Amino acid sequence: MITSIKAVVTDSTEPFHNIALESRLLDVCDGHTVYMYLWRNDKTVVIGKFQNAFQECDIDRLQSVGGTLVRRLTGGGAVYHDVNNLNFSFVAHKDNYDKARQQAVILRAVRRLGIKAEVSGRNDITVDGKKFSGNSFLTRGDVTLHNGTIMIDTDKDMMSKCLTVSKDKMQSKGVASVRSRTVNLRQYDKTLTTGKMALELLRAFGDVYELPVQLIKEDELGSAEIEKIKTDVFMNDAFRFGTNPSFTDTVSGRFAWGGVEVRYSSEGGVITNAEVFSDALDTEAIDALRAYLPGKDINTLKKIKPDENNKILTDTVGLF
Repeated sequence: MITSIKAVVTDSTEPFHNIALESRLLDVCDGHTVYMYLWRNDKTVVIGKFQNAFQECDIDRLQSVGGTLVRRLTGGGAVYHDVNNLNFSFVAHKDNYDKARQQAVILRAVRRLGIKAEVSGRNDITVDGKKFSGNSFLTRGDVTLHNGTIMIDTDKDMMSKCLTVSKDKMQSKGVASVRSRTVNLRQYDKTLTTGKMALELLRAFGDVYELPVQLIKEDELGSAEIEKIKTDVFMNDAFRFGTNPSFTDTVSGRFAWGGVEVRYSSEGGVITNAEVFSDALDTEAIDALRAYLPGKDINTLKKIKPDENNKILTDTVGLF
C-alpha cells in the first residue's frame, strides 16, 4: 500500500552522479513509497544495459564536444541528453508499480500545457506522432524502475551526430533518421523550460497519486553510498564499454520486441562463449538468454519449439 510519495530534484548535470543517484533509489525504496526523480545531464549519450557502445554512439565526436557516454541499468535504446532535456525516474516496490499510472503523471503534466501527448508503441510518448519521451524499465528483486526523457529544447543536430542508430531500426520505425522521428515540446509552447516542466510534473505526481508530494534532499539518500555506486559501477569502463573478447560468428535480427545481435564462438557445433547485444526492454529475458546460450549445440537450437511465453529466446535461437 502506498502511504507516501517522495520527489528528488537535482541541480546536478553530471551524468555519472545523476545515474548513481537513480540507482541508489532502488536501494532505499520501501513497500510504502513511490519516488519520482527529476534530473538533467549535459552532453551525454545514455545507452541501454545490453547495447554495444561503439555501434550506438560516435564516441569520438561526443568526447570532442566534452560529452560523456553512460550505460544505464534499464534496457531499451540509446538516447541523447543535454541540459534542455528533462529526465524522470519512478522507483517503487513491485506491488506498487503501475506503468499506466506513472505515464499518466507525464501525460497529465504535458497536457496541462495544452500539448496533446499520447503513449505510443512499446515505450514512447509522442505528440503528433513524433517522440519526445522514450521510456525504459527494470526490476531488481522487489523494486522496479521506470525512467525516461522529456525533450524540451534538445539540440537535435548534436543528437543526430552523436547517435549512430542502425538503418534497420529506423526502417522498422518507418522514418529516415532520429531527428525526423523526434520533437521538442518547446515547438508547442515557446515559454516552456525544464524548470517549468519540473513544476508541472511535481503537481501531476500529487494529483495522480492523490497524496502530498514530499520533496527530499539528495543527502537524505546517503552521499557516500551514491559516490561509491558512481565510481564502482557507472564510471567503470568495463561496465560502460563492455569487454571485447574475440568471436568467430554473428547472428542478428529485429523483432517486435526490439533488435538483437549475438556474437559467439563454437567448437564441434557447441557454443563456447557468447555475447548478446540488444535494445530489448525486457532485461531479465536478455540476462536469461546470455546464460542459456553457452554450452548449447547449435543444431539443437535450430529445432527448439516456439515458446510464446519467451519470445526473445525463441526468436533469437531461430536466427542460428
